[in-house]
Amino acid sequence: MLDPSDMYPNGFHPIKINRSRDFKSRSWRFDRMQRPPRYYLIDFSLSRQYSSRNALDDPLRGGDKSAPEHQLGRRCNPFQTDIYYLGNLVRERFINVTMFESRFFACAYRIIQNYTSFGFMKGLVDAMTHEEPSRRPTIEEVIARFTRIRESLSVFKLRSLILAKRDPSAISAFRYTTQVIRTVQYIILEKPCIPHPITDN
Repeated sequence: MLDPSDMYPNGFHPIKINRSRDFKSRSWRFDRMQRPPRYYLIDFSLSRQYSSRNALDDPLRGGDKSAPEHQLGRRCNPFQTDIYYLGNLVRERFINVTMFESRFFACAYRIIQNYTSFGFMKGLVDAMTHEEPSRRPTIEEVIARFTRIRESLSVFKLRSLILAKRDPSAISAFRYTTQVIRTVQYIILEKPCIPHPITDN
């Protein structure tokens, strides 16, 4: 969960976040580089504690019910399933984003929006969401691999724009120009490519 209070000091409409609370004007906001938001892990009511990582337990189904081992309806290792959840979160929210989902008569269909800027994560995400749970990396391996990936990215890549493959070229050109101007400002102000995390005092 994201705390938007620093990014949106005057708040925003609960349905259209680019509009003000009363929907009469655009919402005024800072970007994540100017005011890095605070993120929270929630939903601990679904948490369980284990004495060993070799534990086996019945599936605990939260919002994401797509884990392959849950389709079999048998006991599984919850730590390996957690790795799947993390990888699938990145895949569904940053790589293949569902823009629209609907049912028409008996047919369900989805419109998937692919982004061009997260290809460097695909290998790690594929490993984290492997069909065979035992072949997924541990959380320590995920952190180490992600750290290596992040350190391998150039400054240009870290400051690059996130573009959707379906965006019209005119929109992409406008967003790219805006991003270049913003990036020059950040370089002059010596803002890092990755915002420093907010920690409690």
